[in-house]
Amino acid sequence: MRNVFGRGFDSRRLHQIMMPHVRYRGSWAAALLLAAVCLAAVLPAAAGDQRTIVLDPGHGGLDVGAKGKFGSLEKDIDLAISKKVKALIEQSQAYRVVLTRDKDVNPSLENRAAIANNNDALVFLSIHVNGSFRKKAQGSETFFMSLNATDEESRRLAYQENREQALDKSIAGADKDDIKMILWDMAQSAYIKQSSQLAELIQAQLNSLLGTANRGIKQADFVVLRGVACPAVLVEAAFISNPEEEQKLVDEAFQDNVAQAVYTGLMRFLAAYGKN
Repeated sequence: MRNVFGRGFDSRRLHQIMMPHVRYRGSWAAALLLAAVCLAAVLPAAAGDQRTIVLDPGHGGLDVGAKGKFGSLEKDIDLAISKKVKALIEQSQAYRVVLTRDKDVNPSLENRAAIANNNDALVFLSIHVNGSFRKKAQGSETFFMSLNATDEESRRLAYQENREQALDKSIAGADKDDIKMILWDMAQSAYIKQSSQLAELIQAQLNSLLGTANRGIKQADFVVLRGVACPAVLVEAAFISNPEEEQKLVDEAFQDNVAQAVYTGLMRFLAAYGKN
């Protein structure tokens, strides 16, 4: 059985992360979860098996995402770019690629994270295009998870992306909420450094290949990243709300360049930090 947190995960670190939650909440469910997860973390990984990369095309179905002046929809561009990234990875590397959606449907934000965790993802990439009330806003940016946003604009963006979660959220029992928060805290603590490194490498390629304004690496509280137990980033390729960038985003060649930038950044991350 594979170590469910990725080969090389430190079970002592897991214990340090989770024990404060157990002591603080006094939850029998948390204590039981600690025992189960620590056991899984120390089990040996299978040798020579193929690792999985999960790509998450944003939005879908009734959730169209941001809209462009000329009628373009974010959900369609997100899916098109994600499929191009998938094709590049599968043609050139020995990785299995899973899409959180491959058609016009909208999995919940929690289910997107669950797809990554259930497939023991090596990396999770959420692909989006940006929108703003400022029509001149432009450029690309890459986010990794933090409860504290880099700036007010990042906070607003995360709020927009998370609205689906707020609309769909149901009232849950206390133990269920405790367990969920433990897992989210654990994912944030264990992979924040790797996620920032992945974001930097992808953003560098976006700057190089797209010729768009560099908006840099940022942090915000994206629900889709919050529960993923692997390095995870959210890419905002360009602004569909900017008419000039909207026209680029629907152009096949520009989409190819976005996909190539994401792919190259990802491969450089994997080359630096290995398959494990």
